[in-house]
Parts: sequence; structure tokens; C-alpha cells
Amino acid sequence: MALCYADLVKAVLRLTRRATYADYLAAEQTSESRHEFIDGVIVAMAGGSDEHNAIASRFGTLFGVRVPRGCRSYTPDQRFWIESTTRGRYSDGSIICGKPAHPTHDGQATTNPSVIVEVLSPTSEGDDEGDKRRDFQSLASLEAYVIAAQDARCVKVYRRTERGTWRDEPDVYRDGDSFELPGLTRAIAVDQVYDDILDATGRSLLR
Repeated sequence: MALCYADLVKAVLRLTRRATYADYLAAEQTSESRHEFIDGVIVAMAGGSDEHNAIASRFGTLFGVRVPRGCRSYTPDQRFWIESTTRGRYSDGSIICGKPAHPTHDGQATTNPSVIVEVLSPTSEGDDEGDKRRDFQSLASLEAYVIAAQDARCVKVYRRTERGTWRDEPDVYRDGDSFELPGLTRAIAVDQVYDDILDATGRSLLR
């Protein structure tokens, strides 16, 4: 994101007039970059680092060969509507099973992902692990919220329990571990996420 999470909070407190969701959609339609809509603020999303983008793309590749018929992997361009907080959000990757569900006021946003992926970056970490996670967890369809580090070979997965509640702590996976996600036909190894992107110490192989 162009603003770090702390800066966003300050920006919200200083606003004299907050944008409407209609304002946000108008801005999205004419902009070459993506924005999120958070509490009346239209927040530009900055481009990710080489590592961030490579890891996000790798998840898309791994999902693509593991989703069964009827489930699909979506790119970071997919927008989501969070009804509980009236926010427009994007992720670094997602899985939707069945037909995408759209709110009546935004035909390009969906409301029914089963899996969301976020690759952490220094400017978004507080949001990805905080408000953004809670926003996505409010969606009834979501079963897993995945957070991948971009400076260590580590993947965290927040999971919904069989009773429909969310576990407070994520499952943490490191080198040598594999993890399963709802809807995928087989597990993903942490090594597969980071191979040829980060070495065993978390050092970038792209620089």
C-alpha cells in the first residue's frame, strides 16, 4: 500500500469529508492502479517488491494445479466487498468455489472466497495481520486465511473450526513442512512456495 497502516489510521482521523463507495468505484474505473476502500478513505496500493510479487504468483501457480473442478484460483486483481465493515478489499491471491457472488452495488467485487492469501510487506503487515484479516474472516464462506512472509520461508494459516469460529492462533509452517488448504486436492510444501525465490536463511535469490 502507498500508506503504511499507521499512516492510514491518522488519515482517517484527519478527514473532513469521507468518500462514498460510489466515489471509490468511480476512481477505480478510471485508475490504472488498484485501491482499497477503508472507512471512507480511498487507499492506493503500491506495487510489491520482486519477492512479494514472485511469492504471490507462486501461490497462484500452486493453486492452479490443485483446485478441483468448480473451484478456481483468482489473481490479486479480484476485489472483495466486506459487508460487516463496508470496505472494499484486495488480496494477493484467493480461491473461490462455485460461482462468484457479487453485491448488488458492485458487480466486480465478490463476497464468497474460501481461501485468501496475503504476502506480508513492511507497509501492510499491521493491516494484513489485523483489520484486514478480521475483515476477511467476517465472510461466511472463508475457511482459511494464509499469510506468507517475504523475508523468511514461513507460512501461517488461520483456520475456521468445524463449529464455525476462528482459531485465535495460526498454524505455522516452515521448511520441511507441508500444509493443506480447503478445496485443494493435495498439500503444498513450504519449499514449493519459496523455491528459487528465497534461500534457506530467507535471503533473496532475486538480487
